[in-house]
Amino acid sequence: MNKSFKIEELSTEPFFQSGKFIGNLQTSIDKVSGIRESRGLEYSNALSWVNEKNAKLIDAPLRLGLLILSQSTFELLKDHSCNFLIVDNPRMVFQKILKKFFSQKKPGFIESSSRIDSSAVIGTGTYIGHNVVIEENCRIGSDCEIMHNTVVLKNTTIGDRVRIGSNCSIGNFGFGYEKNEKEDYELIEHLGVVKIENDVHIHNNTCIDRGVLGETYIGENVKIDNLVHIAHGVHIERNSLIIANAMVAGSVRIGKNSWIAPSTSVKNQINISAGTLTGIGAVVLKDSSENDVLIGSPATTMEEYKKWSIVRKKLLDQK
Repeated sequence: MNKSFKIEELSTEPFFQSGKFIGNLQTSIDKVSGIRESRGLEYSNALSWVNEKNAKLIDAPLRLGLLILSQSTFELLKDHSCNFLIVDNPRMVFQKILKKFFSQKKPGFIESSSRIDSSAVIGTGTYIGHNVVIEENCRIGSDCEIMHNTVVLKNTTIGDRVRIGSNCSIGNFGFGYEKNEKEDYELIEHLGVVKIENDVHIHNNTCIDRGVLGETYIGENVKIDNLVHIAHGVHIERNSLIIANAMVAGSVRIGKNSWIAPSTSVKNQINISAGTLTGIGAVVLKDSSENDVLIGSPATTMEEYKKWSIVRKKLLDQK
């Protein structure tokens, strides 16, 4: 629920003390506004932030209760009628204030339309939405949020402060088949589980399959976007981002702090080392080294891409 606060309530925060404030500490803030939506309006009780790129596009006066920005951006906007908080990382500070005063996390509650097996264990402060199904022997941690129409299948383990969007499938069998004597495909039974660590976010319409024999593992603080497919036996280490429409095939290993970009496809059994970044639409067919940047289809490192770009240009120039 939104909360009205005075700017002086931020004065004990480390980001406030290390930054620079210009204005009236007694100003009350009770809403948030996008910087573009604020142009030319009287929003003296609103909070916003801006980067230098967007600041250059402002073509009308700003009248904001608190505008968070960097020193270089302040130089562009200092004549506007705002209280200013000048910090090194405006977006991060904006995020911290939103979390403190404008959090929309639902309070702990289980909707009556949900279906939860009697053997499942649900931690305190967890919200379970409408038509959620939680099967036998699942363990859901404290202060979680599982939104409407999501299905959590048997033996799944979910840590604390995990947020799962609507229409997700967690722990269903994976896409693993073998031909029988008649050359017809038959499913390989998936007897494994899904394990999700603390502080993971999984957005809407995402599928995470259980392992064949072991576990599909989602590490601490991993963030998974909408419309992502995580296949059986995938292991994703902490603090990685898996972004919309990504497809991660079976038994892939993704190291910590990796960034899997929108519409990336990762071939089965690939090892993506820590700190790897893929470009949009990359098709990853071989292992990466630590901190690689992979682009293209098939994906190659940025260094290789630049070399081949030179070769291609020379060939084209010869025509």
